Amino acid sequence: MAANGVAFSESIVHATKGRVGPYAYRSGLGMMPSAEFNVFHDDFNELLTTNVPAGWTAAVIDTGATLVADTTAGVSSTLIFDSDGATEGVAIYLPKAIQLTAGKKFFMEIRLKTELADDRDVKFGLTDLTATTNPEDLWTTTAASVIAFGVLDGSALLKLLADSANAGTAVVASERSMTSATWHTLAIGYDGVTLKGYIDGQEAASTTTTIPTGVALAPFVGFRNGSAATTEGQIDYVRYAQER
Repeated sequence: MAANGVAFSESIVHATKGRVGPYAYRSGLGMMPSAEFNVFHDDFNELLTTNVPAGWTAAVIDTGATLVADTTAGVSSTLIFDSDGATEGVAIYLPKAIQLTAGKKFFMEIRLKTELADDRDVKFGLTDLTATTNPEDLWTTTAASVIAFGVLDGSALLKLLADSANAGTAVVASERSMTSATWHTLAIGYDGVTLKGYIDGQEAASTTTTIPTGVALAPFVGFRNGSAATTEGQIDYVRYAQER
């Protein structure tokens, strides 16, 4: 206890959870913007404007797909991605320019669930495409610089994608899976050398190949239905932290 108030034995600007064990990617990174850290957190507790969450640039929405706030009694700060047809989806991206830098840490984290983990695309990450016709273009266009993590239609096994200007796409499959109708915390972590994907704090995949560094990339989240025409996905929050 300090003479004039409460004293803390260590800084409160870093994410202490994860120094050892699960959520290791958070270690040493910020919880709030500062001279040391570029930090963003969106709990989706503001109103949507024409399918676009407050602060996000745009929503890329297929015909028949929707992005709405969850109005279930007792539930708040959750977005619902829905569609009435197969191969239809929604993606949103931020007006931010994230550049991964060798030797500098970064992570992006999202809490979500999907009705059918093996019958839809669920992807999030960083992309240099910010105006597209199809939501999936944010993570499937081969000429792009992109980092993405999640599942693809046909399998609940997680996959990590890293591609630098179509310089040899690195797709790393994991033995870890998402579970249908279950909340998961997914994350992408970069320690300045290796890019890793995580589920619920546990490492699922990693690569050091074709990681786009020094390129301005926009954070994005996307869902697209598989053969099941009426499944939905939900997002609780999105956040990232970057070492300056």
